[in-house]
Amino acid sequence: MKKNVKKCFIAFSLAAFLAVTPSAFASGGGHGGGHGAGAATQAAKSPSETIKAVIEGNNTFKEHAGSRHFDSFQNGQVPNLTVISCADSRVHTHLFGFEPDNNIFIIRNVGNQVKNSEGSVDYGVHHLPTKILLIMGHSSCGAVKAAMGDYSGETSGIKNELDPLMPVISQDDGEGSFKERWAKNVERNVDYQVDYSMKLYHDKVSHGDMVVVGGVYDFNNNYGQGRGSLIITNINGEKAPNKIMQDPVLKELAKGDVVTHVSSLAP
Repeated sequence: MKKNVKKCFIAFSLAAFLAVTPSAFASGGGHGGGHGAGAATQAAKSPSETIKAVIEGNNTFKEHAGSRHFDSFQNGQVPNLTVISCADSRVHTHLFGFEPDNNIFIIRNVGNQVKNSEGSVDYGVHHLPTKILLIMGHSSCGAVKAAMGDYSGETSGIKNELDPLMPVISQDDGEGSFKERWAKNVERNVDYQVDYSMKLYHDKVSHGDMVVVGGVYDFNNNYGQGRGSLIITNINGEKAPNKIMQDPVLKELAKGDVVTHVSSLAP
């Protein structure tokens, strides 16, 4: 397994391409908040302009990747990592810095919730060789923000997906600014999803067949480690940073990486 993980976690050869691709879609900058707030910071594209960017981007991808890129996985997948991520457009697999193809089985929904995509998570856990289930929240999560307020005017579909966040929001102690509470609730949601997963996959975790990791993709620098940092906030239900740092799953990391990538905002 260790050999396979090292083989899969190779440098992402298309990182430069992915880093510049968004410019084809957005002409504006800014760091929009959650729940669609960022839309006003960039010019809207017409449907024809968007499809043009998609096809030209795909041409670039094929040119960089080459046909042999697909040889190892055209008939099946053997990812090492199952990720539950938010559907937010600012959160994508290039944040990991390695090639996602055949390495990451990713499930996305609003608020990176296990319950809302349980069947997909089951598939990653029970039918694929993944040993890590990573539940990843992110800065300025619109789903968490919406759940903190009145979303009664939303569509039934949106309300049905936000309702499961109520146990998370009930933990909000109301202390601090809205921004501070929002950031803490993002982390609380990650903790809640880890706890939910621990119950679902108790046997696998207890037998050492899987590790459930909770993290926050922090592009607002809420944790003080720089924009774009992946902060580990929970491992198998343990939320205390000092104890997380001692977890065996982090033993291959340099001490400096452990210190800078493990933290907590929520009590």
